[in-house]
Amino acid sequence: MSAPPTLTVLEGGRCAGPIRQDGASHPPDGWNLGNAKVVEIVAPDHYCATLLLDHAAPLFPAQIVSDQGWIVRFKPPSARADWVIELFTLVEVWLSTAPLPCAKVRNGDREYLIRAPSNVTPTAPTPWEAA
Repeated sequence: MSAPPTLTVLEGGRCAGPIRQDGASHPPDGWNLGNAKVVEIVAPDHYCATLLLDHAAPLFPAQIVSDQGWIVRFKPPSARADWVIELFTLVEVWLSTAPLPCAKVRNGDREYLIRAPSNVTPTAPTPWEAA
């Protein structure tokens, strides 16, 4: 039996993890920047999944996977290390546009909960309410 996935909370698209000496945050542990794994974001419904896919299209190859709820699956570019920043920005814009209170993001065997900026008023259900 494997251990349950780790859940890390991210606030407003910014990492809640360690801060470098220059004051900038870096991706949480487990984000493999050199050999990028598939990243999945759980959407509450078809509309939100399509909206996320529309936002992601210029940045990442992505597809909607609806076998277990509404999931948008991304294949980040392995040649660039800044894709994580683009992903956080994408999720923040999507949460503001939808508007949603948070998003569950899966990267490998880890799960992250990214919260919307505090100025967003949620009107759609959270990812776990939609299932």
